[in-house]
Amino acid sequence: MTPARWFRLGVGLLFVVVPAWALFSRLDAIWNGHPAYPTTLLLTVAVGLALVATAFPPWRRDPEPDGAPWEQDHTPAAQRVAPTAATKHRGRRIAGRVVIAVLAVVWVGVLGWLRPFTAGPDALAALHSDRAVAVIDHPTSIEFIPAVPAPTRVGLVFSPGARVDSRASAALLRPAAEAGYLVVILKEPFGLAITQVGQSAGPIADHPEITHWAVGGHSLGGVSAARFAADHLDTVDGLLLWASFPDGDMSADDTLQVESIFGSNDLLATPADIERSKSKLPPDSTYTEIHGGVHSFFGDYGEQPGDGQPSISQEDASAQISAATVAFLDRVGAGVPVG
Repeated sequence: MTPARWFRLGVGLLFVVVPAWALFSRLDAIWNGHPAYPTTLLLTVAVGLALVATAFPPWRRDPEPDGAPWEQDHTPAAQRVAPTAATKHRGRRIAGRVVIAVLAVVWVGVLGWLRPFTAGPDALAALHSDRAVAVIDHPTSIEFIPAVPAPTRVGLVFSPGARVDSRASAALLRPAAEAGYLVVILKEPFGLAITQVGQSAGPIADHPEITHWAVGGHSLGGVSAARFAADHLDTVDGLLLWASFPDGDMSADDTLQVESIFGSNDLLATPADIERSKSKLPPDSTYTEIHGGVHSFFGDYGEQPGDGQPSISQEDASAQISAATVAFLDRVGAGVPVG
């Protein structure tokens, strides 16, 4: 085969192997998440298969003996007398292939990195409907609808952390639905809430019966929720931060009730980070420290690289996080200042 065909074969295999590995190693989490990621993986595999197919010449005749049309030298034969020009042309082709190869590696590297942390058994067990809560799985969200709504209609739209299975926070948030509050967990595009900050607007528009809304999130999901809250103060009454903090100044938003829950042993959103973020939040914001808690305790998805070591059981930490969340929604519904 020509160098051009070997190049297409290499890129094609890269586009097939890495996305297929990402898909099948996290199939359940990916298939139950936002459709953007699996669609992108499958399209990349399709492009890879096409490149592999075109790398092999047909049985009888190679229609591109000199490579693809865009790689061929269309200079008339009479003008192909300068070796220097030919050398420059080959140099440009090699440089072009190097650039394409680098971009291909970066592309599949990002796709592989986006593989989500998979929800654990406790989270999956919380996804069943019963007499207290109806669970509805939508393509881009999961709704927990209480059978008996609280007297004051309060809803929470929640954004999971980066690359975390949306279902991983189900066990922590279900108690809020059991207390009478509508809870909507977003399935974020590519597992990154920051890719669609306005996604919370969808569930809010779908439930006009809700009179008080809070938005919240874990880690990067909390950053996204804070941005949304800052831009929708006419709609959002509360902001719930799990091991997170805003990336902008919200200290003047005195109508917004804020609850920040964090772990003392968290090394990804450290207590020092939370302390520094206080100047960016309204003065009457409240803070709940989970003593001994870590970043990955704000969901059921296993250990997370770079996190700290817990000195409390995940069961105890989960109970505290859920209780603080329900208490916060109680205050949002009552219109009571948090401080």
